[in-house]
Amino acid sequence: MDNEILIPKLGWSIDEATFVEWLKSNGEYVNAGDDIFSVESDKAVQVVESIDSGWLCIDHDLPKEGQLLKSGTVIGYLSEKKTNSKLSIKLDNSEDYELKLKTEDPEKEAKNKIDNFDYNNEIPEEKNKLIASERVFISPRARSLAKKLNIDSFSEIVGTGKNNRITEKDINLFYKKFNSKTNEIKSKSPNLFNLTINCSELLDCIKTYNESANVKNVRLIDYLIKIIGHAFHSNNQDSERNINQVHLINNANRQESFFIRDPKQKGLVEINEMATKTDVISEISQSTVVLMDSTDYNIQFFNPKIISPSLISIGIGKYLSDVKDDYYTLNVCYLNDLELSIFENIKLITEFTKSPNRLLL
Repeated sequence: MDNEILIPKLGWSIDEATFVEWLKSNGEYVNAGDDIFSVESDKAVQVVESIDSGWLCIDHDLPKEGQLLKSGTVIGYLSEKKTNSKLSIKLDNSEDYELKLKTEDPEKEAKNKIDNFDYNNEIPEEKNKLIASERVFISPRARSLAKKLNIDSFSEIVGTGKNNRITEKDINLFYKKFNSKTNEIKSKSPNLFNLTINCSELLDCIKTYNESANVKNVRLIDYLIKIIGHAFHSNNQDSERNINQVHLINNANRQESFFIRDPKQKGLVEINEMATKTDVISEISQSTVVLMDSTDYNIQFFNPKIISPSLISIGIGKYLSDVKDDYYTLNVCYLNDLELSIFENIKLITEFTKSPNRLLL
């Protein structure tokens, strides 16, 4: 049975998305939860996880990079078995495209290119530059980060990712090395990006914890507070970037707000008690993550506005899907002061979400 790969619906009022790139290769086996492709909407690049497992059947030339597609458009398949059969899909507002697994002999294909090459036809210098630029493999998030850091050339950046792909870490290292004298961020406008996370392991862990600890009140948001505490923890106690407090806001009732200090050091039951008491006196600072909870409402992707002087707000939403009920969304809004660390922090959040038992050891 072939499972369709669809362009996701990114919000109630968003019915289309711009295709960025495939993150897996044709014929590669994909596990449920793997990052499979990326799309862009409202200037935010989102990596889409695979809901199913199977052998990937796509054509890397389709969809085209930058092509606008409607939500629900079939762009590929996940098959239970490797197959050489042709698959036909129809992309939005375009003619029928044919997807097939490429079974040509690569040596034969390379020989044909050499035999048919016109050595007398000189390639202009401009075309050489274009060809060189096309050979750069860079992840969507790394490209987005490079754009924000005003890095427009990747020729001197060494990619450490798969197939020498340039990653966010490579961009950060390059920026620190060659821009140490101009590291001051000029723009103070907030940045926003959204991603979807699979919380099935986390929900199972919470259920087991509540049963074993003989408690019934530990919630998903309580565990996420502890995860955020771990992800943003710093050993440098004098650093202004040492985020050690979470300010929880109920998105349906903004008057319900709670402060949880040092969530990394607290147990889940204690966090739950602090996250339900309004008499905890504190104030928002640069060491505070503002967390907006929309998990109980039909809110998927949204903009959690920055509350000064905090540098970051994270909104938790419910992924609207009839297939998967355990997918949620992270909506991250941050100031450029956190540019060089935010993606590493969010990466830790997703890793802890997939392996939540690590926090109970």
